[in-house]
Amino acid sequence: MKVLGIESTAHTFGAGVVSDGEVLSNVRDMYVPGEGGIHPRKAADHHVRVGSMVVRKALKKAGIEESDLDLISFSKGPGLGPCLRVGATIARVLSLKNGIPIIGANHCVAHLDIGRSLGAKDPVLLYASGANTQIIAYVKGRYRVLGETLDIGIGNMLDKLGRELGIPFPAGPKIERLARGEIVPGVWEDKIEHIRFHELPYSVKGMDVSFSGIMTAALSLKEKGVDIPSICHSIQETCFSMLCEVTERAMAHLGAKEVLLGGGVACNQRLREQASRMAEDRGGKSFAPPEPLSVDNGAMIAFLGEIMYDSGVRHSMNDTVIDQKFRTDQVEIRWKEKKDITTIHTEGIFDLEIEDIPPDGTILGRGAEATLIKKSIGDLPVVEKIRSPKGYRIPELERRLVKSRIRKEARMLRAMRETGIRTPYIFDVDEKEGVIRMELIKGPRLASVLNILDIGIQEKAIWKMGRIIGSLHSSGIVHGDMTTSNFLVTRMEGSEIDLCLIDASLADRTDEIERMGVDLRLFFEVFTSTHPDLISMEKDFWNGYLETHPTGQRVKYKLDEINSRGRYMLRS
Repeated sequence: MKVLGIESTAHTFGAGVVSDGEVLSNVRDMYVPGEGGIHPRKAADHHVRVGSMVVRKALKKAGIEESDLDLISFSKGPGLGPCLRVGATIARVLSLKNGIPIIGANHCVAHLDIGRSLGAKDPVLLYASGANTQIIAYVKGRYRVLGETLDIGIGNMLDKLGRELGIPFPAGPKIERLARGEIVPGVWEDKIEHIRFHELPYSVKGMDVSFSGIMTAALSLKEKGVDIPSICHSIQETCFSMLCEVTERAMAHLGAKEVLLGGGVACNQRLREQASRMAEDRGGKSFAPPEPLSVDNGAMIAFLGEIMYDSGVRHSMNDTVIDQKFRTDQVEIRWKEKKDITTIHTEGIFDLEIEDIPPDGTILGRGAEATLIKKSIGDLPVVEKIRSPKGYRIPELERRLVKSRIRKEARMLRAMRETGIRTPYIFDVDEKEGVIRMELIKGPRLASVLNILDIGIQEKAIWKMGRIIGSLHSSGIVHGDMTTSNFLVTRMEGSEIDLCLIDASLADRTDEIERMGVDLRLFFEVFTSTHPDLISMEKDFWNGYLETHPTGQRVKYKLDEINSRGRYMLRS
């Protein structure tokens, strides 16, 4: 089967031909603005000028004619409307002219599925491009978004920063070179003996990230006289460490051992190095497509179109209307075996049963930031939470995070317990070694067992989570990483269940309704991804939440408002 793929979501017009999974050609032509960022109309005008030529080149390089094609596939979205319309129009013309079937593909899913050709079996997907930054996993017939940027995509942030620093578009590759100390003509032509790391905001909220404040802080470094290579080094180390951390947090939550990179920013060698080191340190593996298949390109659209068609997907012309906000999690993935999540277990760790006390030295957990090991103080069983240095982060950044988070962990667990919430008692804190010794809570992670419990206990567990989160918010505390992995089951009797809340290293005090709404959005984002069959029980959560938070309805309204924002909006 010979498939032509057309890509036109943003600055690039691409066309590629794929036959039975083999890439025969992949031709691109990129719009480069004279100054400033991408102007959608000017980019679309570029696509109109070069589109037919790029298609002809792709067909010629593949050694075929239009009449040899069996399918036309194009980027339906997400992307810039004027640009998307050019690609869709060319695809429709070719389809009608030659009587060839047509399929509209999701641009983000194409980035992900081309990566799966590398041999990854069941990875967590780190998708980093211009407008999109998402942490994704495949569950029950869809790619579920576990985490994403709360504001701007990392690629767009790098381009905006580049404009302010005088780095021509596209800025990402030049920022990478500058961060390594290379000379970039017209930007920085002096040899740098010592590139220095400067502290920037490290904005991680559960499995979500935020970049806008980092860019503002990076620009303030310029005003203070910091050299551009050091700014580029600092921005890369900070942002890429954030991405690796939230990816690892998703891997720990799901028990995954593989990570797959996708998107244009995934071409960055430093990000690839960090992701690879993170995965290897967990006993796993990282995958990344070659650069021509990582950037926006037509071959990946053809690759996905062929898979979709082979799985039985058929589109009429009425189905080819573009969708600028076509989210990854809207696509029904018919071409993969549906994978249900039952128990969630991470290889190499011990999942406690209630009342279990394992031998000293047993690894009880391995999260994104720390390893939990069973120890004893005299006859008292305890847990040592050890924040071992992360190999993917530079030492300057690592020392700062370990020190700040270990202090916050001890302080916020105590604050949560003072509100009446069950949390582990802290026995000892060693900031120098990065170790907290705390009470051993006997019981499994709720994430590990929730999907297989009886329906009555599931409802009670969700209600209890609502009560706990409501109590936190009514006391002016946000958890910052509220997932079912951070609740331990301490008792199950009949239809009764008791929970203990753990891991407060991202928690904070605040009375801001917005931050409480974001806290809830993070919770539901991960909950609906890893417990999709329990979404109908959301009412139980709200019953519990509103029982313990007298003004919780305001937070519920704020969550609705946050979810209505363009980035998060998901249409049925």
